[in-house]
Amino acid sequence: MSFITWQYLVFLPLVLVLYWQLPGRWRLVLLLVASYFFYACWDVRFLALVLATTVIDYLCALSIEGKKITTIRVLIQALLPGAWLGGCSFFLPSSGINLLIVTAAGALGLAFFAGHEIIRRLVSEKRPRLFLILSVGFCLGILGFFKYFGFFLDSAHNLLTFLGLQPNRVLLQIILPVGISFYTFQSLGYVIDVYRGHSPACTSLLTFATYDAFFPQMVAGPIERGKHLIPQLEQTAVFNPVYLQDGLRLILVGFFKKVFVADNCAILANYVFAPQTPLNGYWAVLGVVAFAFQIYGDFSGYTDIARGSAKLLGIDLAENFRFPYFTRNPSDFWGRWHISLSTWFRDYLYIPLGGNRGAKWETVRNLAVTMLLAGLWHGANWIFVLWGAYHGLLLILYRVVPALRSLGDEKSASFCRGVLAMALMWAFTLAGWAIFRSANLHQLGLWLAALGHWQINISLPWVSSSLWLLLHIAPLLLLQILTWKYRDETNLGRLPWPVRGVVYALMLLLIVSSTEHDTEFIYFQF
Repeated sequence: MSFITWQYLVFLPLVLVLYWQLPGRWRLVLLLVASYFFYACWDVRFLALVLATTVIDYLCALSIEGKKITTIRVLIQALLPGAWLGGCSFFLPSSGINLLIVTAAGALGLAFFAGHEIIRRLVSEKRPRLFLILSVGFCLGILGFFKYFGFFLDSAHNLLTFLGLQPNRVLLQIILPVGISFYTFQSLGYVIDVYRGHSPACTSLLTFATYDAFFPQMVAGPIERGKHLIPQLEQTAVFNPVYLQDGLRLILVGFFKKVFVADNCAILANYVFAPQTPLNGYWAVLGVVAFAFQIYGDFSGYTDIARGSAKLLGIDLAENFRFPYFTRNPSDFWGRWHISLSTWFRDYLYIPLGGNRGAKWETVRNLAVTMLLAGLWHGANWIFVLWGAYHGLLLILYRVVPALRSLGDEKSASFCRGVLAMALMWAFTLAGWAIFRSANLHQLGLWLAALGHWQINISLPWVSSSLWLLLHIAPLLLLQILTWKYRDETNLGRLPWPVRGVVYALMLLLIVSSTEHDTEFIYFQF
């Protein structure tokens, strides 16, 4: 179920009405059922992965803290994924898949139940590190299998072929479960925080399951932290009209970014990056500018709708974007773009590797490793690895090259130097988006080659396309200018009410005028 469908526009109000009528813990029951239903609308079979992740990380976190895990608790929790997997098998046509699911259900249930004594002994011996390894192994294991197994097989086949061997190609059509990169990282981050003592283990399976599957942000973030979201789920909020006002405003801004900005920019970006489109320098630049605003409007729009939906429930989700295209250096860019992911990699990978505390070469190594893996997180494709390497190189250059470091320094830069630094960073960002948008290295090569061809006479179609693009990004830029001084790109509530009314009316008008161009959210594929 996507946010930009009529089904969601029916689903969300129904959940809201029931939520604010129910007492205490029944709200969590409703949220969990609604979240599982929301996810099952994509593919009911993959809900088993969510359940398994929830149960394993719930038990691991309790075990890390040394909490007593009773036989009844383990038995009930073991039956949850097993029963779901077995139930799903009756709705699938393939007998082979049925057998696989039933077998997996039995094995999973048996593993949990039979492992009770092992868990109890490890807890009594105070060996929390083993439970952390179990959680990391499971979360990264399912992520690696469903997202990267085919990629590594293809890469190994291509390498062996390049070396002159003739290996048999193994074809596996593995379906990527929607949102798996997000909910596995969220669940894994919680267990790591418990292990480090930064967050207490959640003793309620109901609360933790809701945290793992909370429908507004489960599919594409923001990637939440347990210490931020779980306490909000545990408290019984009292309805406040501010929730309604702020939530609807965020949803409106999100729809505006997605439907009017992103989906219209996608038309031009898709044309330029189509394999059959002949390119020159003008079209290459125009296409990547269109994609830059497409992906920003698409992803930040999703985040705004997610945050708005949660706000209607009295829950605050983490901010994920903060004027990312108005930055002067790569570090600042990653502090403003997909903030929940960049801080995840910072806290759970970059800093544990040593961060910038060691020698200069160690900092370079840590940046390179972190950004390579951040690129790979986005997809099983060498293009994303290259994109991560490119941004890692930018981060390294801005640290080791004195001229770039001085230019990107926000504290010492004058206004003119600040504008120059921002323009240079914008150019670097566009080059990165050209890598990201290319389907493969060949298409990236065509885009780069086009930069060497500049006609003296600018064509009329290019001029009209440029004006059309400007028409669709100018309202977004105006919106950001209006909210710049508040340092919150969605904080329209602090504008004078006449200005607010005009802005809301214009956004609604622009949304309605653009509904025929809707496309799926880009980050659903990750």
